[in-house]
Amino acid sequence: MRQDCKNCPYKESNYDDYMLKLRQKIRVTLLIKALEDHVIKNTEMSSTQVNAALALLKKALPDIALPKIEIAGKQDINISHEDALKELE
Repeated sequence: MRQDCKNCPYKESNYDDYMLKLRQKIRVTLLIKALEDHVIKNTEMSSTQVNAALALLKKALPDIALPKIEIAGKQDINISHEDALKELE
């Protein structure tokens, strides 16, 4: 249900979609923040909490695949960033 907001960027019909997307972004942000605090600030997290956070992030964020390039007529070869830089030398 829409609550009145003066600065709401969406019209009435898109408000529910807007709120769903906003909640999803907040959850992802909170997961990332918790993992960062665990790694950087040594905040305590159990292995179960870390694994659950990582699993949720994998569902919420798209995978970034390695680029597929063609080298000397060979197709669909995955090459690391480091190997690509060596090829440029």
